[in-house]
Amino acid sequence: MDPNNKLTINHAKDAEDNLILFIAGDLDVQTAPQLRRFIDTAIREGAVNVRLDLSQLSYLDSSGYGVLIDAARRAGHARCQLDLTSMPPWMTDFFDMSALEA
Repeated sequence: MDPNNKLTINHAKDAEDNLILFIAGDLDVQTAPQLRRFIDTAIREGAVNVRLDLSQLSYLDSSGYGVLIDAARRAGHARCQLDLTSMPPWMTDFFDMSALEA
C-alpha cells in the first residue's frame, strides 16, 4: 500500500455481474472522499448491485462511517443495492452500537 494513500480500492465483477469493491487500509477524514467518489461513479454508471468487501479495512472513523451510511442512502435513491460484506469483528461491533444494520 502506498504510504501516502492510506486507502486502496480494487474492484471486480462476480458471475452475477455484481460490482465488488475491495476496500483496504484506513477509511478516515483524509480517505473518505476517495471512496465516496468511487461509489458515486459506480452508481452514476448504472451499477445495480455493489458489494463492499471490508475484510481488509484496518481503521474507520466517523468520516468513513458517514460515507458508508450516505452511500447506502444514495444507492437506494438510485435503485442500487449496496451491501457491506466481510466486516472485521470490530466493525460489526461499531454498527451494532450505532443500532444500524449493515
